[in-house]
Amino acid sequence: MLAAAVGQAAGNLVVPATDAGKGIYSYLKLKYDYVKNLDQYFEKLQTDANVLFSKEEDVNGVITRNQAKMEKTHGCKTWLNRVKMVKQEFQKLKSRYDNASKGSCGLFRFPTRLKLSKDIVKMSASVVHLIDQMNLQDILVVQREPVVVQKKFARNDVPSLSEHVDKLLEFFKDDNIKRIGIFGMPGVGKTTIMETLNDEVEKHNIFDIVIWVTVSKEGNIDDIQQAILERLHIDVEGIKSETEKSYLISETLEKMKYLLLLDQVCTKIDLHHVGIHESHACGKVVLATVDRLICDSMEVHEEIKVERMSRDDARKLFCGTIGEAVDHPFIKPIAELILKQCGELPQVIKAVARHLRNNCSEDFWQGTLLKLRSPNMSQVQAMEEAFNVFRLIYDQLPDNLKNCLLYGASFPEDHEIYQDYLIECWKAEQLILNAETFRRARAEGQVLLKDLIDRHLFDQCRSKKHVKIPIIFRNAALEMANQHNDFELAMREADELEDYPPLERWRNARVISLMHADQQKLPDRPECYRISTLFLQKNANLAAIPTSFFDCMSSLKTLDLYGTGIESLPPSVSKLTNLRGLYLNSCCKLKMLPEEIGELTNLETLDIYRTGFRSLPIVIGKLTSLRCLRASFVATLCNGNHIEAIHTELVPANTIDRLSKLEELTIDVDPKESSWNDIAIGVAAEMAKLTSLTTLSFYFPTVECLEAFTGGSNPWNKRIDDVHNCFRSFKIIVGFYETNHRHDIDITRLSAPRHLRYCAGGDTLQLQVIREVLKQACAFELIGHQNVTSLSDFGMDEMKCLEVCTIQECHEMRRIVGSGVSSNGAFQWLKELRLCKLKKFDVICDDPLVSGSFASLTTLTLDDCPNVTKIFSRENIQQLSQLQHLRVQACPLVIEILEADIQSIDDPLPRLRVLELVSLEGLVSIHRSESFNWLSLEKIEIIACDKLANLSLSTNSATNLRSIRCNEVWWRALALQDDEIKRSLENWCYFV
Repeated sequence: MLAAAVGQAAGNLVVPATDAGKGIYSYLKLKYDYVKNLDQYFEKLQTDANVLFSKEEDVNGVITRNQAKMEKTHGCKTWLNRVKMVKQEFQKLKSRYDNASKGSCGLFRFPTRLKLSKDIVKMSASVVHLIDQMNLQDILVVQREPVVVQKKFARNDVPSLSEHVDKLLEFFKDDNIKRIGIFGMPGVGKTTIMETLNDEVEKHNIFDIVIWVTVSKEGNIDDIQQAILERLHIDVEGIKSETEKSYLISETLEKMKYLLLLDQVCTKIDLHHVGIHESHACGKVVLATVDRLICDSMEVHEEIKVERMSRDDARKLFCGTIGEAVDHPFIKPIAELILKQCGELPQVIKAVARHLRNNCSEDFWQGTLLKLRSPNMSQVQAMEEAFNVFRLIYDQLPDNLKNCLLYGASFPEDHEIYQDYLIECWKAEQLILNAETFRRARAEGQVLLKDLIDRHLFDQCRSKKHVKIPIIFRNAALEMANQHNDFELAMREADELEDYPPLERWRNARVISLMHADQQKLPDRPECYRISTLFLQKNANLAAIPTSFFDCMSSLKTLDLYGTGIESLPPSVSKLTNLRGLYLNSCCKLKMLPEEIGELTNLETLDIYRTGFRSLPIVIGKLTSLRCLRASFVATLCNGNHIEAIHTELVPANTIDRLSKLEELTIDVDPKESSWNDIAIGVAAEMAKLTSLTTLSFYFPTVECLEAFTGGSNPWNKRIDDVHNCFRSFKIIVGFYETNHRHDIDITRLSAPRHLRYCAGGDTLQLQVIREVLKQACAFELIGHQNVTSLSDFGMDEMKCLEVCTIQECHEMRRIVGSGVSSNGAFQWLKELRLCKLKKFDVICDDPLVSGSFASLTTLTLDDCPNVTKIFSRENIQQLSQLQHLRVQACPLVIEILEADIQSIDDPLPRLRVLELVSLEGLVSIHRSESFNWLSLEKIEIIACDKLANLSLSTNSATNLRSIRCNEVWWRALALQDDEIKRSLENWCYFV
């Protein structure tokens, strides 16, 4: 029984053991199979992975092709992220597999290979799942369209800035204008214009989208692209190449109407590189920058210069921001001075005004004024940005241009500097590189000046001949000068009681500026061995210069005593051996030069215009380095000059021809001075010997006198295309004709300052000499000629460069262009034509004008031409498409300005901005058509035209009209289409 029990127990043990053995075997076999099939499993994984990665490429391809209009689904983003993780894991597994394949296959490697095989199988399942999970149809959904405009909610409290916005909107109407540049100094309101434009365009329904980008100082292309892509709601995850982004931007915008606004552009931006192409038919770009040169470099089609505010607008903004405090009797005068320091810049005005708002403390206002006047601009937070911009621009300037700028800061606050004078000073200071001659210096100086103007470091004044440094930048320049060891300035401060700055400041100064300082005396012998420029002009009460004053000034190069009350120069002037420029103009009490002047062997410029000299001092003949001489002997300018000069030879013989280096010569005499007529021909002959002469202002009493110069002068007879040797500038007056009617010619508007005035001529044999001068002239005044009948009598080829012409009191003159004179266009470059007191004149041209004739004419004036009946003929008006200003005065036979046969022509005067009609007793109408469109008319003046009963215009036909100057009685009697039109036009009336 025991045996049976034992046998049964053994049987019970064997069965489970056998079963267990079978389980262990299966377990071990599974693991073995993992290891055995490792290569097969990896091969399958690799095949599946390649399928997955190919599918990923397909998905990304669909996304790239459609991302401009569609965006990825959330599922697609999740799937791409998982594929990205699988890629990383696959690379790790592949690396492990490669390592395992290199090793031996012993039992000790079994666990490693087993785990690797299991991971491969697991990943293979994940890969297959991802392959099955994504259908291409589920990748994308339609994007939400971006809004047209992201509002800036601009606050524009400067009316003049709105005018620029209106101008930009007008530019948008022209398909050929695709790039527009706005430039102006910092704080002038460029960003306000851009923000206002951004908000305004939505009302006009012009664009599909407006894109705003504030550009970094570096002009980083990637940042600009990123801003554009974000605005377009385009996801560029994974795209890093600028080229790919450029393609994507271009493809997206190509068929859109878009406006790209680039604010604060500091450097040239390659828009093509960004993805903005000229080929985009409906795209516009507006950029705002401080530097006009950036507009040029980016090839904009139109530019808008944002000027500083008018003084009245600046005052309104200033007072409106401050509140009632500005009207306090103690505060008001200080307020005006503070406003001036703000430089008419709206951003600065608002910042300073907020600082002062509702504060009535006189000390607080005085303290603010002192800080604003301080060269240390960082004291005033509102000025800090302006100084930072100034520093940025200044640091980019070459050294000579930096010095040119600092030199300009030595002129008083708000002082208008004559351009030619400033360039002469720069030359004397050797700030213009490679400028040995005056001709080269003036050309190079104008380039430097334009560069400074374009960078807003200088302002062009209303008179184009003058510039000035903006007051806000002058303070910055003074601070820079104080930091500049080689350019120390000494100026008399407003609060200094002494007559001149302390002597220790004279000791170190390079430039001493005491102009307009009410100087009455000077130190006896200042030690200033570094001085290079001394400005003493416009000190009328400065009557004497101490005897030893110049002893320690051997380095002085420029000395200006213009408008002082001095009666003589001290002997110590001989110590100024390096002096290059001496200005004594308008020193009316100065009647002689000391002999010591002859020792100034380096003197290049001498100005004795409007002095008390009876004649040209003989000692001037010793100044053999002289290149520029200006002298006058005009009777009415200085007392006693005329009477005493009768007995003195105004220009001593053999004085002028000794000045062999002379390039520029001005001799101004009274035409009534009979003694001049006796010597002028001799002086002209001496001038003809000057081989370097390129600038001349001279009165020739007769044509024979003129011929004595032109016939023998080598520079005069150089061909005009020999630009380095021909005459650069002249004002030649031939003959004298007394008249009360004189129109001054603004030579700054000419392409070259070459001006001929021919008076009281009569001999036709003399015309040839005049023709030779006309070949080089840009401006021509013909006054009192006795027998010429048309301007073309002087020869059309001789006048092809003419830009301004005045014809006055030539009573035989009948027309401008005679019959059959020219088969080519007549007067193609003529811009201004003034016809005055011509008794027989009746028409501009006998024959129809050839195409191109008068193609540049912008101003036409007819004054007191009693024989004129018709202003324009139908055949000729079409040649006057550039006409902007028409004035007709005292022409009694004129009945209609635009006659009936002209009114059928489409837009006969498309650019006419100003129409002035004065004392036209026969004038009945401007034109008969009520529907005539004045496309550009801004101002109309109608005075003493009593028969003119219908104006024939409205706010609809003259949309740009802003001024009607007329008599109130005439206006009340005027008949218009209806009362509403008259009321709307009356808003622009100025009654006289």
